This record gives sequence, C-alpha cells and structure tokens, in this order.
Amino acid sequence: SSLLTTAAKSSPDRTDRRKELLDDDGPDLQDFISGDLSEKSKWAEYKGNLKRQKGERKPQILVECLTPDFRGDLAAVEKIALSGLDVYAHNVETVRELQRHVRDPRANFDQSLSVLKHAKKVNPTVLTKTSIMLGLGETDQQILDTLTGLREAGVDCLTLGQYMQPTKRHLKVEEYITPERFAHWEKVGNDMGFVYTASGPLVRSSYKAGEFFLKNLLKKRKAEVTVAE
Repeated sequence: SSLLTTAAKSSPDRTDRRKELLDDDGPDLQDFISGDLSEKSKWAEYKGNLKRQKGERKPQILVECLTPDFRGDLAAVEKIALSGLDVYAHNVETVRELQRHVRDPRANFDQSLSVLKHAKKVNPTVLTKTSIMLGLGETDQQILDTLTGLREAGVDCLTLGQYMQPTKRHLKVEEYITPERFAHWEKVGNDMGFVYTASGPLVRSSYKAGEFFLKNLLKKRKAEVTVAE
C-alpha cells in the first residue's frame, strides 16, 4: 500500500516506518499534503521531506503533492510546482455550479483552474491532477461542462468518485451513481484527452490503481525533454 506523508506533521516513529517501507518495496509514487506552506518552517520541512524521499532513500520515487488553492496566490503555486515534485494535484471537488454549495466560500472553480493552469505553465513536464465527487445533485451536462473546462486548462489526470456523507453535519448524498455511469464518465474523460481517467464509486483523489501508468508516463516525458535538450 502507499504512504501518505504530511509535510506539516511528522514523528520519528512514522519517519522510521516510512524509511523501512521505502527501503524495501515501498511505493513508486509518494504523496505529500502541502499543509500551510506559507510558513517558512513548514516550507523548509516540505523541502527536506521531498529531498529525502527522492534522494537519500530511493531516487526513482515520484512525488505527488495535493495542494490547496492558496487563495489564488500564484507565487505560492509556482513555488510548489518548481519544488521537484512530479504530480501537482489540486481538487476542484465538484462541478462549477455547486462550488459555493460544497466548498469553502473562499474557493471557486475559476480560482482552482488558475492554480492548475499556472502549475503547468511554470513546469510543463509536471502532471496536473484533479478530482471530482459525484452524487451531490449535479447534472450530466454540468459534469460534461466541468470536464471540458478542466481539459481546456490542460489538466492531465482526472479521478471521479462517489460522494459519501462523513457525518450528519455534512451535506447529504443526493444520488448514488451506478457503476455503469462511472464507466461512462471514464470513457468520456479518456475520449476528451485526459491522459489518465479513473472513475468509480470507491475512487478517491489518492487512487493508486493508476500509479504504474503515471510512473511510466512521467519517465517517458522526462526522457523526451532530455532528448529535446
């Protein structure tokens, strides 16, 4: 199984356990959650973790970082995109029309698109990735329009999963999407040009089924850049 490394929180026991797994047959794609990287101490810790994961422990490890939208601060986006990661992940969570209903009021679809576009602009070799939850009352046309907007922004990888209500205080599930509909959206995503689409009831943004595919795609892209240079 893969590991989830939080840049903002760490302990010796967890670090030793990660090292043990990585030295053995650990994951090829390592996850980071950015945390509040606006603080210099958090940024230094993130960079230190990144260097250790990719250098001292296992050089061939590829790193994915799940980021917030930094409230539209593109300088922060650029800092992460150029930090040495391989997959820049930021989740739009839902269709454009339900953003205000589902997400923090400070977040919005266009702001998220600008984050994903800027990460690709400053680092063309990085893979950009996002995730959408279905079952919140969205329509098929809204899903299609959202996917179109993501592709126009150059997003590479897409995951679609079923929204599940974590607690009674959270939004209720409006619909349980059938496996057939999830399969339909996976085909739509692939036909639209996403290099990788994972769509299913149990799919999450950290879905690992595509890890092998992404690893080889990244290696191919880097080899192409090397040849071009």
